Amino acid sequence: MVVSQMYAPHELVRERQQSMLSQAAAQRQALRARALRRANRRAERAQRQLAQSRHRAARLRGQLTAEERS
Repeated sequence: MVVSQMYAPHELVRERQQSMLSQAAAQRQALRARALRRANRRAERAQRQLAQSRHRAARLRGQLTAEERS
């Protein structure tokens, strides 16, 4: 009887610990996915800014060349 009384709380604690570990792993995975999405958005924004800067530089070079020929 004593063994069964001790076993039940021990089993509950073990199950609770497993549950908490699973929840923590799921939370870490969700945080990693969120961080990856954020990094991807930053990279896409940087690519757009780079393309805009290249376009602007080409336009300004063209204007400068036109002014030098005038």
